Amino acid sequence: MANFYDSFQDFKFGRNDADTSQAKYRSEGNESHLIVLEDKIDSLYLLNLAALELLNELGVSKEKIESKIEEIDLRDGKADGKVSSPTNCPDCGHRISKKRTHCFFCGSKVNSF
Repeated sequence: MANFYDSFQDFKFGRNDADTSQAKYRSEGNESHLIVLEDKIDSLYLLNLAALELLNELGVSKEKIESKIEEIDLRDGKADGKVSSPTNCPDCGHRISKKRTHCFFCGSKVNSF
């Protein structure tokens, strides 16, 4: 019985080591993905700052800019600070989320990321 218990413990230790290695690998991948996303955010921030300053120099008021932002935000029916309009499948016509790569109804490829 002790041999069975020892074997079982060895199995659990091996499984924990594998889980730890997988978690470390995913963590490293997430860190590099985070760096890429931070760079993209910095670029978008710079782009938006330049656009806002140019609009101000051209005489567009802050209120008019904020009004346009609110208008665009509400296009999808929700004031959530996001732009997310659904897509229609080119094959079957069903409305599907832009986050999907394939149509849920017919399986057709709809979005590529």
